[in-house]
Amino acid sequence: MRRRVLALVAVVTLAACGSGGDDTAAADDTAAADETAAADDTAEQSGERLPDVEIVPLADGTAISLADIEGPAVINLWATWCAPCRAEIPDFEQVHLERQDEVRFVGINIGEDAAPAASFIEEVGATYDQFRDPEGFVVTELRTTAMPVTIVLDADGNVSTRNLGPMDDEDLNEAIDAALGVTTSG
Repeated sequence: MRRRVLALVAVVTLAACGSGGDDTAAADDTAAADETAAADDTAEQSGERLPDVEIVPLADGTAISLADIEGPAVINLWATWCAPCRAEIPDFEQVHLERQDEVRFVGINIGEDAAPAASFIEEVGATYDQFRDPEGFVVTELRTTAMPVTIVLDADGNVSTRNLGPMDDEDLNEAIDAALGVTTSG
C-alpha cells in the first residue's frame, strides 16, 4: 500500500510541479489540462457528484465520506510539497473569512502524514475544515493527476466548477458566485 501512495505522489509531483521549464512538457501539461477541462465541462453539465471516498480530519475526529459534503462548498486538494498549493491557501483563507456564511470550505491534504500537513496549516493560519486522504484515493476517484485541484459545489451538491491549477481570491469568488447563481452587472 505504501508503494501505491509513493507512486501516486511521484506522478502528481511530476504532473503538477515538475515540468522545470521544459516547453514540450509544459505544452503536454497544457494539452492534458485542456482535455481535463473539456471532460469536466461535460461532467458538470450532467450533475457530477462527489465520490464516496473516506477522508479523515487533519486533527482528531471521525472520518467522513467526501460524498457527504453538502453544498454550497469549496473543496481544495493540496499537499505541502506542491508550491502552487502552498501559494493559494492564504487566498482561500481570505475568501473563507469573507464568505463563510455562504459557503463551506474544506481542504484535503493528499498522501501525507498528519504532522507535516497540520504544521503547514497552522503556519499559514488556515481556519477552515481540513481533512486528509493518506492513501490518495480522492485523486484516483476524481481522475486527476495534478494538484492543486479545486471543486466548487452548488447548493444541491453538484459540481459547479472543477479547476486544475492554482486559484487566487478573484478566481475563487467568481467560481463561488457561479455556483450560487450570483450574477454581476458590469
